[in-house]
Amino acid sequence: MAMIYHVTAIDILKILGYTEPTGKKELEIFEKENNLKLPRLLFEFLSLAKDNPLLGTADIWNFPYFSYEDIEERIEEDKEYWEENPESCAEDEYFAFSQIPVEQWSNYVANYLQIGSDYAAGVVNFGICVEDLTQENPPVYILNEADTLKDWNMFYHTLSDYLMSVLCDVLVCVQYHTAKRVLQKKGWNFFEYKNLEDVQKQLSQRNIDLSAMKKYPSLYGEDEFYRCCYCEEEKACFVITNDVALLMLQ
Repeated sequence: MAMIYHVTAIDILKILGYTEPTGKKELEIFEKENNLKLPRLLFEFLSLAKDNPLLGTADIWNFPYFSYEDIEERIEEDKEYWEENPESCAEDEYFAFSQIPVEQWSNYVANYLQIGSDYAAGVVNFGICVEDLTQENPPVYILNEADTLKDWNMFYHTLSDYLMSVLCDVLVCVQYHTAKRVLQKKGWNFFEYKNLEDVQKQLSQRNIDLSAMKKYPSLYGEDEFYRCCYCEEEKACFVITNDVALLMLQ
């Protein structure tokens, strides 16, 4: 039974029947308006993600926007408050940026193409440094709302890892049951095995080699991780959680 161990997030979306690039035109306009090229990996994934019900509660957005836009919007929103409460300006980070020409912001913080946030709470944003957009598979950074605007930190070494983690979290319904509801309507069956003996039996019957699959950390749980593979013969996707639980989509 032939297993495909090196599947990508885009591969899985297409296997699940999401093959129409509904967001392609908007992304092409976005690239033209901003005089940039998105990494092809991001472009293709977001093309398939637009209005995709499977990703309705995922930690990635249909459409990206820049962190500088966030700063500009916040400045515009707070102007009146600052005028009425000048004493609040001294320690306000956004006020400090309002006193600096936008062209000079890069001297203080890089601009990030924000591509997602934690859907459940919305307290962190995920983004790619604009300077890294020329890379084929750039790193993904994270910013917590409690941190300063300069505190973007690398969260995933590659965009591909981030996309797989987001999709695996969705498929195993780690926070919401969106995937089960949406995919069952499309005719997919969910087979879940949470007893280690049952998991090992299912893996053994198919000669699935865990070591042949890369680990993808979950966004939920510091030590949580996934492995994925696909069997063409069974037309089935396998998502293994922490090597002790198994989801088979068929």
